[in-house]
Amino acid sequence: FDLEELPFEAEEVFREFYCNYLSGNKDYLKLVSTGPASVMQTMIDLRKQEGWEYKYQECIDVSHPNFLGAKMQDGVPAFTFTIDI
Repeated sequence: FDLEELPFEAEEVFREFYCNYLSGNKDYLKLVSTGPASVMQTMIDLRKQEGWEYKYQECIDVSHPNFLGAKMQDGVPAFTFTIDI
């Protein structure tokens, strides 16, 4: 991969992740992540149980991903970012 392109690609990944979270797509969250997905799935269940929905199901902005670093976890690269949402 191209390290210079990574922030742009990460922005698209984050946008897709959060849009699916906002729309309540638990299957997508299970497919693409492990740790954060379980928390997000629980939050989706809670909001359904309480009967409320997000006003917007599309992220307005997930720009400015800030690459903090990377490491290998069990042979898989893991990247750490901060983002503004």
